[in-house]
Amino acid sequence: MRRFGQRLACAFKGIFLTFKSERNFRIQCVALCLTVAMGVYLGLSKLEWGLIIFSIGLVLTAEVLNTAVERLGDVVAGGKYNNLVRDIKDISAGAVMVSALTALTIGVLILFVPFVQRVLG
Repeated sequence: MRRFGQRLACAFKGIFLTFKSERNFRIQCVALCLTVAMGVYLGLSKLEWGLIIFSIGLVLTAEVLNTAVERLGDVVAGGKYNNLVRDIKDISAGAVMVSALTALTIGVLILFVPFVQRVLG
């Protein structure tokens, strides 16, 4: 059980380090809070909540992995410019963008459209 606790502590440390060092992760956490508040306001169904929670997890996971890839690339490059490391970092950032656009699309369908209909209707 102790090993599990240690692994859990390491995982939370990784999330905290990402939160502390990555502005985009902090922005995404604010978006998470706003999304949850809007979901509560709109009274989402279980299926809608599932899609929203999955989208949030997808984006935050992509950002944490992107941070890890960037740091690893910096170590591999040893402070020197490296075209391959640059490409790897760009590809990793692209994965974050794909996840964010997916989440945005789900958010528009589940949150934005019903919100506008409620406000205007």
